This record gives sequence, structure tokens and C-alpha cells, in this order.
Amino acid sequence: MKYQIYREYDPSRVAVAESALFTIWPILEPWYDDVVVVGGLVPRFLCGDISASRPLPRPVTIDADVGIALGASAGGMSSLQFALKDAGFHRTTSPEGLIRYAKQVGDYNVPLDFLTEYPPNTKGTATVDDIVASILPGINRALATARQIKVAGVDLYGATKENLPVRVCEAGPFLAMKLRAFADRQAPKDAFDILYTLLHYDQGTKAAVAAFAEEVRVGNPACTDAVSCLNRHFHDEQSSAPVRAASFVLGQAVPGEPRDIRTRRLQIQQDTVDAGALLRKAIPA
Repeated sequence: MKYQIYREYDPSRVAVAESALFTIWPILEPWYDDVVVVGGLVPRFLCGDISASRPLPRPVTIDADVGIALGASAGGMSSLQFALKDAGFHRTTSPEGLIRYAKQVGDYNVPLDFLTEYPPNTKGTATVDDIVASILPGINRALATARQIKVAGVDLYGATKENLPVRVCEAGPFLAMKLRAFADRQAPKDAFDILYTLLHYDQGTKAAVAAFAEEVRVGNPACTDAVSCLNRHFHDEQSSAPVRAASFVLGQAVPGEPRDIRTRRLQIQQDTVDAGALLRKAIPA
């Protein structure tokens, strides 16, 4: 689920989504080489110290998304579905009608989505091991280029996790999938995630842009739609992506809004246009 405006994200639910990952990741150990963190949690891990003062607010999500290789198996030693059940995650359906897994925490169902690649299909579901995963082009590249990052946090039981080794989707595949997602659903949060990652990637903007260009070069299946998105939605300050990125941070523009808000809105829109221009310029001819 994606809210339209940053302030709609309840900090406690954002924290619970992170805790869900810290809960589920250790039980994924038998499948470690075949899983990778994707989705809204990626900027949380790729962009360095999220407590640092920055012009954009810290990244948020209320979902925990895991990419998984089709045919992943623990050699019959374990069942992924049983492992999920042991951790309190039950099979359910998302508001969009997709199969997902969730754990009840207080009055909130914490969602966990599994995503996989199943060419030539670009949507629908596929069975991996013994769980149902939604099909998403680009997951195989996320798996192939994943970075191991040691993270710390609190799981859903309140236990502290230190130096937990997590495989995280790298900037190139992440940007390709986010651009493709924005082309499909025009969600303000997707535009924000693209801008945030380009501005705050821990290896620098140039490295993030180069990583995206490499995905285009090697034929990441998410990139056809990603490049089309850049050409259609990042053209100028009034294009869809810049307007929605600013709207996510500040809310929708209203007549007569304060000058400082208007100035900040225009800055975010221009930054988003510049980000799109950098990505387009880097695309191999």
C-alpha cells in the first residue's frame, strides 16, 4: 500500500515494517542466496545514515518486500511456507488482489510480499518453493547484483538484532523497477523514492546513475518501461514525476500557499527534472 503524502505514513507503522524484515530475514537463511530485499525498504539501507540532516525526509514504507529466485529451494530440508507460519505470518490478499503474507501486530496486519521473475510473463503470480510470489520484471537482476549489508534493528518480538547480514537490491535494478512502477501507477511515493535514492545513495549520485545505465546495457527487462518513463514523465517541472515527488513531500499545491513552501516545492520539482536528465544522458546509445 502506498499513501499519497508523506505525513500519512504513521512512524510506528514504518518502524513495524522494518521490524518485520528483521523478524523474517533470519528464517530465510536456507534460501539466502536466492532472496533479496526490494521495494520501499531499499533506500533505508542504500542511503547511509538516515538520521542525518537532509533536504528530503527519510524514506518510508509500511511493506516489507522480498525478491526470490524462481525455483528457490532448500533442498527439501525446509519449507518456506512452514517457516513463515512459525514466525506468525499467514497467507492473505492485498487490496490489489495479490497473494501476500502478513503478521498481526496489535491492530495492524504487517504485510510481507514476495516477488519473482517469470519471463515472458510480466504480471500475475508464480509458485516459488511452496509460497506464492507476484511476478515483477527486474527481480533476477536485483538478485544477481545484490549487496550484503549488515544492519541493526528490533524485530517484531522486541529483540535487538545486531550485524544482521541482509542482501539488498542495488541502486541500478532498484531505479529500473521504481521507474517502471511509476510508469504503471503514477504513485507519488515512487517518484520520491527515485529522487531520494539518486540524491542520497551512499556511493554518490554518479555511481547510482552509472548503475542504472548498466542495467539498460545488460538488458534488464524492467528497463524498457523505465526508459519510456524517463522520456515521458521527467521532461520539465510540470511533468508528472516532478509534480508528484513534490506533492508527496509537501502535499498537493494550493492557491496562495506560503512563499517558502512554494519555493521548496519548485526546488524538489527541479531536482527531479535534473535527476531524470542525468539518467537519460547516461543511457547507452
